[in-house]
Amino acid sequence: MNNDAFIKRGNGKLTVSYGESLLININPDKNSFDKTIDDDALLKKKRENNFLILLLNNFVNQCYRYKVLIKEGYFFILCDKDGYVIKIIANDQLNKDFKKLQFREGISLRLEDSGTNAVNIAMEYKSLAQLYGKDHYCDLFKNWYCTAMPITDHYSKEIVAYLDISRINVPSIKEQSISLKNIAIYLEKCISYRSENMSFVEEEIDDTDKLILSSLVRNGVRKAVMDEVGISDRTLRNHLNKLGILFDADNDIKIIMTAINIGIIDTHGNIL
Repeated sequence: MNNDAFIKRGNGKLTVSYGESLLININPDKNSFDKTIDDDALLKKKRENNFLILLLNNFVNQCYRYKVLIKEGYFFILCDKDGYVIKIIANDQLNKDFKKLQFREGISLRLEDSGTNAVNIAMEYKSLAQLYGKDHYCDLFKNWYCTAMPITDHYSKEIVAYLDISRINVPSIKEQSISLKNIAIYLEKCISYRSENMSFVEEEIDDTDKLILSSLVRNGVRKAVMDEVGISDRTLRNHLNKLGILFDADNDIKIIMTAINIGIIDTHGNIL
C-alpha cells in the first residue's frame, strides 16, 4: 500500500462516498450506532483476530507515548477485514460517552451501515484516510477527527484489519497520521513474521498441542497439564516430543519460548 496516496479533505473520492451514502438512504441524523452483530458472531471474530487484538492492546498500554495519547483523549478503533469493530481502546470518560451512543465492539463501520467514515474509506481504496468532522456523512461523527488505514499481512499479501485513531473536537489529523503509521508498521511486522513461521508448523500442530502449550505456560508442571487437559503421561510425552522435534527444542522451557515467539500462545498462555 502506498501511504503517500492517501484520501483526505477535498478528494473527489469522499464526494463519491457521500453520494453513495445518500443513495442508499443512510439517515444522517441518527443519534446512535444501531448496526451490530450478535454476541456469538462478535466472539468468533475476536477469536479469529486474537493475536492482533492482544498485540495492539499490549503495544498501546506498554508504550508511554501512546498511554499519554489515550489520557489526552485519543482513542483507537480496530476493525476486522469486514469493517466490524473488534477492539476499542479509550480513556474512562470516552468509554462512558460511547455507551450513550451505543458505540461498542460489534458495531459495523461499513458504508451501508454508518455512512461515510474513515474506516470504510480506507476499506474502499485500500489506503490511509483522513476525515475531519464535517467530512463524515452522519452527524454522529460531526466532531470526530479520524485517521484510518489497512493493516496488511505482507507474507500472505492480504489485508487482515483496519486501524483508526481519532479524537473528538480536536483537529489533530497530521499528528494522528504519524502515530497511526508507526503503530501499523509494528503490527504488520509482527503479523507477517507470525504468518511466515506458522506456515512451516501449523499443519503439524493440532488443538491438543495448543492446549498443552497453554496449560504448560500457566501451570509450569506436567502433572497439572495432564489434569487440566485430561490426558495421560504417555500422551503428554508424545506431544511434547513432537513439539520438541518441530521446534528444535530439547526441554519444556525452550518449547514454550518458541511457541510464544512464533505466535501460537502469548506469555499468559492465551492461545492466539
